[in-house]
Amino acid sequence: MPARLSVFLWILLGAFALPLRAQELNCTVSVDSRALPGNEFAYLSNLKDEVERYLNDRSWTNDVFLNRERIDCTVAIVFTRNLTLTTFEAQITVGASRPIYGTLERTTHFLIQDTEWGPFTYTQGQGLIYNPNRFDPFLSVIDFYALLILGYDYDSFSELGGQPYFERARGIAELARGVNAEGWYVAGDERTRGALITQLLDTRYEPLRRALFTYHYEVLDHFAIQHEEAWETAMAVLTSLNELYNEFNARRYATDLFFSAKHTELAALLEDYPRRAEAYELLVEMDTPHQLTYDRIVQ
Repeated sequence: MPARLSVFLWILLGAFALPLRAQELNCTVSVDSRALPGNEFAYLSNLKDEVERYLNDRSWTNDVFLNRERIDCTVAIVFTRNLTLTTFEAQITVGASRPIYGTLERTTHFLIQDTEWGPFTYTQGQGLIYNPNRFDPFLSVIDFYALLILGYDYDSFSELGGQPYFERARGIAELARGVNAEGWYVAGDERTRGALITQLLDTRYEPLRRALFTYHYEVLDHFAIQHEEAWETAMAVLTSLNELYNEFNARRYATDLFFSAKHTELAALLEDYPRRAEAYELLVEMDTPHQLTYDRIVQ
């Protein structure tokens, strides 16, 4: 678990001592503008480095991370259309992972593809300036997903530990609602940014967030040394998620994101579990789109 306590390195310089801060994110960014016609958009190639600096050189929390504890994440920006020479629509895919303790492996705990981003403006030489109190069609989306990365990561280390970051993400969504920004709230569409953060902060979805912690901390982090107990805990997690699924009598965006990130891992984890047939039935009921992956559990 990251050393998320206030740890300071004091450097003696006369009578002064200065605290050391460390950034939380270790994000790799890619930018694809091949869908845009002509040669006028070559300047977008600079955006990769700009967004990486924006994400990685900022302290997003009050906690201190050692360099090895920074959250590995990826951001892929794909420009899909230009409305003017400086106004665009795009897609963004965001993923984040954390280590599985006792192993050399990592697990993806957040993965999302957002296909409705824009219109936003980006001009050559434009600086990326953080301003949490003002909505910006480009940077507010980046900020929103940075906070979701943090929220999911903290939730994986302690029950509901990501609450402050999800709350801040909701603040961005409310700013977007206030200016009627596209892609945040759409009547009848629960697969929007606003709908997602609403679900994550809805007390009815706390079983999902508690399951996220239990799955990472009590299943994955203990599987190498206590695999039988970890299997039973995994079954308890699936049972809890199934109760939530039946309460709503439908799939929901937040639970779909869990299975999008975890379906391959779950199949590998449970294929030798003595009660794998029961686990398979729960998984297929809740996550039919990934049934072919789960079939390996019972084959």
